[in-house]
Amino acid sequence: MPDPPRSPGRPRSAAADAAIQAAVVELLDEAGYAGLTFEAVAARAGVAKTTVYRRWPTKQDLAFDAISQLKGPLPKLGGVSVRDDLLTLMQHMRRTWVNTQHGRVMQRLIADAGGASPLYCNFRDRLVAPRQAAVRAVLERGIAEGTLRPDIDLQWVMQLLAAPVVATVLTHQPGPSAAQVEFTVDLVLDGLRPPGAR
Repeated sequence: MPDPPRSPGRPRSAAADAAIQAAVVELLDEAGYAGLTFEAVAARAGVAKTTVYRRWPTKQDLAFDAISQLKGPLPKLGGVSVRDDLLTLMQHMRRTWVNTQHGRVMQRLIADAGGASPLYCNFRDRLVAPRQAAVRAVLERGIAEGTLRPDIDLQWVMQLLAAPVVATVLTHQPGPSAAQVEFTVDLVLDGLRPPGAR
């Protein structure tokens, strides 16, 4: 008679995962990326250091996962108009960044990582790129529908839309209001309309 199949290892604990991710965010907020260590995370989360290592093999993985959970999922888009969908995405960004723990953590991460370092590039590619892709998809839809000019520089337009939120957070100024974000979206879209559609 064959031996019974071996049971897999102990299943991951959702409570332990949540405690670890909360500890990571708190440490990033308080001490920045330089102050984030596996030992400090384990101590704050009340788990063994090996528990952290088993789940996240590197410090970057640990930080990326915790910040992704903090950011939450992108909002569902209605798909009715380019303006409405861009406004939904930009207002979500404002709520995520302005006067929030996420905004404070991103301030520290950008300062700690430095301008063009591999660490900064990894953070940008893993944390920012998926959000930019959602904005790009809406803009590309507008081009396909003929409501936006086909010759626009999509990367630059995405930066124009996000700049008011990012700039105010990173320079420790009062964040833009919902009305200011709406004004920015309308101003940018007005410059993107095809000739004759204005």
